Amino acid sequence: MHRSPSRRQLLAGAGAASLGLAFPAIVRAQARPLTIFLTVPPGTSSDTLARLLGEHLHAKLKRTVLVDSRSGAGGLVAIQALRNQEADGSYLMMAPNSAVSLLPLFTTKPTFDYEKELVAVVECASAPMAFTVNPASGVNTLGEYFDSVRRNPQLGSIGVPSPVSMGALVIYQLGKQLNLPLQAVSYRGGAPLLNDILGNQIPASGSILPDYLEQHRAGKLRILAHASEKRSVLAPDIPTITEAGYPGYVAVTSFGLYGKVGLPPQLATEYAGIVTEALATPQIVEALHKMGLVPVGGTPAEFHRKVLGDRERWAPIIKASGIKMDA
Repeated sequence: MHRSPSRRQLLAGAGAASLGLAFPAIVRAQARPLTIFLTVPPGTSSDTLARLLGEHLHAKLKRTVLVDSRSGAGGLVAIQALRNQEADGSYLMMAPNSAVSLLPLFTTKPTFDYEKELVAVVECASAPMAFTVNPASGVNTLGEYFDSVRRNPQLGSIGVPSPVSMGALVIYQLGKQLNLPLQAVSYRGGAPLLNDILGNQIPASGSILPDYLEQHRAGKLRILAHASEKRSVLAPDIPTITEAGYPGYVAVTSFGLYGKVGLPPQLATEYAGIVTEALATPQIVEALHKMGLVPVGGTPAEFHRKVLGDRERWAPIIKASGIKMDA
């Protein structure tokens, strides 16, 4: 027997039709994969996070989700790739807040404007900056490391995954405060830095906690302290920088999804809802905790405020440091 469509079905059909009329590019985009650009090389925390969330987006949207690494220039290569695409929701970018809110502040002539070119979609996870050494160094605490630098200034070279990073800023601040020759040495992502610290090729690292937590637990590396307000339940044995005797140092990196400006608000809200739902599932929570990441989630508006807040907080420190990528 033929049934007349219900009111809900009629409304859903009307909604889909109106979306198609208002945003034809979005309808065309549904036939294409959803691509998430990365600002860092494969094998990093961002890469793993993007793939975990990509699986959930695939299940909800019934679309293929691809993760495409476009590392380089502190995140600018990925940003350029994103802004070359249509703002139809087919392309997003997974990036740390340093690549978006801080990158323009590290250049003499900023090559992009966050508020004019990008849209914050959702904050996905967070992780603090941490100081890490190879156990072969014989260093057991952050204070011992700084003492070793006083004796041998060459040990003041500290690797960071990007010239545009909170780690570089914390290194600058501590060096100035303690009158130590601390020098941030920039790498192209966390993976090559990890290889060098494992091989004892650089005295210390100033990357994020997740990059080294597995090796720390295995005894292959030693995380001396991290830049959180309090100890992490994911690594209760590791003190904060404040607990190590250097108060006031909080530097937490946020990893989030961004779209190109012009991305329809309802689509950004839909993506944020799917991701926030995924970040509450036991499987993803467990996977992120194992890496040392804390799930976040939320709305586009909340994430936008976070990006602007980070920029306001770090702008005077970046100016004082004199660090410029294009100097």
